[in-house]
Amino acid sequence: MTIIPILSADAARRVLDAALAKAAQLNVAVAVAVVDSGGNLQTLARMDTATFWSTTIATHKAVTAAGLGVPTVAFGKFAAQDPILLATMATQPGSALLPGGIPIVVDGAIAGAIGVAGGTKGEDEPIAETGVTAAAG
Repeated sequence: MTIIPILSADAARRVLDAALAKAAQLNVAVAVAVVDSGGNLQTLARMDTATFWSTTIATHKAVTAAGLGVPTVAFGKFAAQDPILLATMATQPGSALLPGGIPIVVDGAIAGAIGVAGGTKGEDEPIAETGVTAAAG
C-alpha cells in the first residue's frame, strides 16, 4: 500500500508565511498559493499591492507543480523544446509553465506545492523556494 504524505494545515501556513516574509524582504508584492498533492487549495494570500490576477496565476502555478511533480520553470523549459507539448499545456485550463511553482516533497513523495505570482521570473522562484524550505518546520 502506498501512503501519500499529507501537507498539514500548519505546514501549509508555514510555507505561506515564509514566502510572504521573503517577498516583503525583497519589496515585491505577490500572491502565494499552497495546494495539497491533489491540487486542492490549502491556503492563499495576496499582498495589498499585488496585481488582481496574481492569485489566479499563483494557484495555477501551484496546481501545475503538484500535478507534474516538478517545478514549473523546469517543465516550462522542457516543454519549450516541443511545440506540440507547449501548445497542449498552454491550452489546459489551470496550467502555468512560468517560474514560481514548486512541489513540496515529504518522505520522497509530493505532499503539495507552492505557487508565487506577482514578481518577475527572477523574484517568484526564490520566494517560492523560501516557502518550500519552511515546510519541514
